[in-house]
Amino acid sequence: MTQPILSRRTTLRSLGAVAAASVLTPRRARAQAPVQMISHRYPALELFAEKMRGAVDGVEVNTQLMPFDKANELATIALSSKADTLDIVYASDSTVQKYAKNGWLMPLDDLFEKYKAEFNLGDFPESGLAPYRYEGKLYVLPHTVNVMMLFYRKDLFDAEGKQPPKTIAEYQELAEYFNSPMRAGSVNCLKPVDAGLNEAHWFINALGDGWFDDQWKPVFNNEKGVAAIETLKEITGYAQRGFATAANDECALAYQQDIGVMGLQWATRAASMDDPAKSRVVGMIDWAAAPSGHARLSGDGYAISAFTKQDPDLLFRIIATSSNDATQREAASLMVPPRESVLRDPEFAKKFRHYPGILAALETAQPFPPLPEFYEAGEFITRRVLQAVAGEMEVKAALDAAASETEQLLKSRGYYN
Repeated sequence: MTQPILSRRTTLRSLGAVAAASVLTPRRARAQAPVQMISHRYPALELFAEKMRGAVDGVEVNTQLMPFDKANELATIALSSKADTLDIVYASDSTVQKYAKNGWLMPLDDLFEKYKAEFNLGDFPESGLAPYRYEGKLYVLPHTVNVMMLFYRKDLFDAEGKQPPKTIAEYQELAEYFNSPMRAGSVNCLKPVDAGLNEAHWFINALGDGWFDDQWKPVFNNEKGVAAIETLKEITGYAQRGFATAANDECALAYQQDIGVMGLQWATRAASMDDPAKSRVVGMIDWAAAPSGHARLSGDGYAISAFTKQDPDLLFRIIATSSNDATQREAASLMVPPRESVLRDPEFAKKFRHYPGILAALETAQPFPPLPEFYEAGEFITRRVLQAVAGEMEVKAALDAAASETEQLLKSRGYYN
């Protein structure tokens, strides 16, 4: 159920108070204040946080890691209030557009050039930096490239003489074939906002015409878009229990605990499938490009708050140290390295068996639209998609409602003037 506006505003004010008073460590005297960092959480980012904590001798870095939607929400609250309670901010290729447009981040171009030789920043190709530019200025130092790829139980496929699906139609057939009381035929992640957008992105782009036309008018509710979400709805008939509230953590766990047979998941979750401390399916999962292509391509890294009272050079050194060549190589099993020399190192393709799947997925994947308001629109897009999938609304009516709400939002921001 959609939260009433007044109740939501009250909730956000309360969260803001929590962020300022307890979640974010209060400022002490400037010379003694620890550096405050907030971030999404997954294994690679946990390693980067560890490197930040030890980046500069004598400098305390308070790293706060949490699920994506919560990190984005708390960062938005702090930055929109121009609070100095954050210094280093996690940003993805999509959230950086919103943060930069609103003036919440510090441009990094001068610092990038200043420390380019020391940290070999020329190893980041322009194609890897471009998603973090807004109006020509760089706002994020990349730490990962990430891509969604097909995770599937190769042992089960081999036992049944099946090949991984090349199309969504084949995926649907195999989901039905493998579905049983023991294992879901498809692992779906539809929790709003990020996970739900990821799943819808695949179907809307692979089977539809994408999200928008060249004037930012929604097209996801046209005939092909409706058919795409109808297909998603049908496939969720073979999904694991709780798919409507499942995000990356829950879906990764579904594979690890032998609950599901196949589905899309981030490359950063691949190595955990072979971790005996976490997984019951070690050596049983394999990877391929998303059926029909067009799964989400993303990336993330760290930015500097425009409102920090800390020395920007200090903060940039912390960020750059956590993404240096040595750390990227150490983290290579946990993510897709954005440094060209690391990503293309043939030794990693030999060492990590999920790398061929990553390279195949990169050829067909595509990012979210470079729209600063995309996650904001995603709040109601994902909820309308869930209403359609749950049968609470007809798919066409749900997508029409989402398109109308998206147009209202973008019109209020001056897109159609």
